[in-house]
This record gives sequence, structure tokens and C-alpha cells, in this order.
Amino acid sequence: MKKTLVMISMALVGMAIAGGVGYRTGCNNATDLLLQQEMSGNLITLSTDIKVAEFLKTNQKEKAEEFVENLIDVHVSSLGVQANQKPFAPMRKEILESIKDAKTYRMKWTSPSHKVSENLKRGVDAAFRIDNVQTGGGTQPAR
Repeated sequence: MKKTLVMISMALVGMAIAGGVGYRTGCNNATDLLLQQEMSGNLITLSTDIKVAEFLKTNQKEKAEEFVENLIDVHVSSLGVQANQKPFAPMRKEILESIKDAKTYRMKWTSPSHKVSENLKRGVDAAFRIDNVQTGGGTQPAR
């Protein structure tokens, strides 16, 4: 009987240790993935900054402007989608403020040569129609 209790106790302790190790491993893997995504974003940002700087250093102001305008389209379209997703609810106010800033910029600095890509047009237009956060955590399109 004592042997059985000892065996059961050892099995329970082993399961607890294995569960703790598994949890810790899972947390580390999730953290690693988030850090890799952050690093990927930093690499892309640096590459973009270098490209814009090269355009400016070689007196290609129009190309630099168009490049940045296209980046704005990508970000606005993406933020418009994220504004309505639950994982981004804690940041919804900041997301909507950024979209509003982009919309204000576009209204102030309308570029006759810039045309939003067909792949992004629906997303950009939808994002620019979002105007506020309601108390339920949802967004309401502008009317």
C-alpha cells in the first residue's frame, strides 16, 4: 500500500514538473515569436528609411514622396482592419488617432500624382470612414 502511495505521489510530482516545464517552454516560444516579429518590423522600417534617404540624397524628391505615400496607404489599410479586431482593443484609441492623422494629412497635402493602389483602395477608404470609438468598444463608420 505504501509503495502504491509513493508511486502515485511520484507520478503526480512528475506530472506537475512536466506541466511547469511545458508551460515555461510555451511561454518562451511565444515570447521568442513576438520578439522575432518585432525585429522583422524593425528590419523593414530600416530598409524603408534607407530607401527614402537614398531618394532624397539623389535629388529624387518625387520618388521619395510617392514611396512614402504608398507606405501610408499600406499602414492605413492595415490599421483600419486592426481597429476592429479584439486583440487590438486596448490600442483602439491610438489606432483611430493615427488613422485620423493620416486622413488629415491627405486632406491637407493632396497629391495630384498619387493614386491609391487598387489592392489597397477599399481598405484605405474604409479606414478613413471610421470616425470614433463607441462605448461598447466597437467603431462606427462616418456618415
